Amino acid sequence: MVGALTRRGMLGGLVLLPSAAMAQSGTPELQGVLTARNAAAFGRFVSANEGKPVSLKLTAAPVEGRSFSVSLQAPLLLVNMDRPEKMQVSLTGGYTLRNGAFAMDWVYRVRAEGMQQGITILVLDPLDGGEVRRMRDAGVRRVAL
Repeated sequence: MVGALTRRGMLGGLVLLPSAAMAQSGTPELQGVLTARNAAAFGRFVSANEGKPVSLKLTAAPVEGRSFSVSLQAPLLLVNMDRPEKMQVSLTGGYTLRNGAFAMDWVYRVRAEGMQQGITILVLDPLDGGEVRRMRDAGVRRVAL
C-alpha cells in the first residue's frame, strides 16, 4: 500500500512537471521603479540574462550620482551603477520620457560588450514590434524589482 501511494504520488508529480516548466519558461519581465536602492538587483537581472531576451516594464527618474546614475546621451539611455559591480547598461532604444521619468516598456536582447576601464558594459537592444507582441502574448515571467 505504501509503495502504491508513493508511485501514484510520483506519477501525479510527473504530470505537474510540464505545466510548472511552462510557467518558468516565459520571457522574464522585470517590473517596478529603478532607483539607487534596487540598482544592484537590476544589474544582476540584466547580467544573468546575457544573450537572451528580457522584457522590462520599468520607470527611472534621471539621476546623477557617483554610485548610481540614469542619463540620456542620445540616442542611448545609460544606467550606471557600482553594485553588484561597476556596470553600465545602455539601452539603444525602446524607452520614452514620460512625466520627467524614463519609461522602459519593451523587450530587449541583452548583449555583453566586455569591459572598459574596469566597467562591465551590457547593451539592451530593442526587438522589433512583431517579436515583442509574440513574446508577450506567449506569456512573461514577472519579476519584481
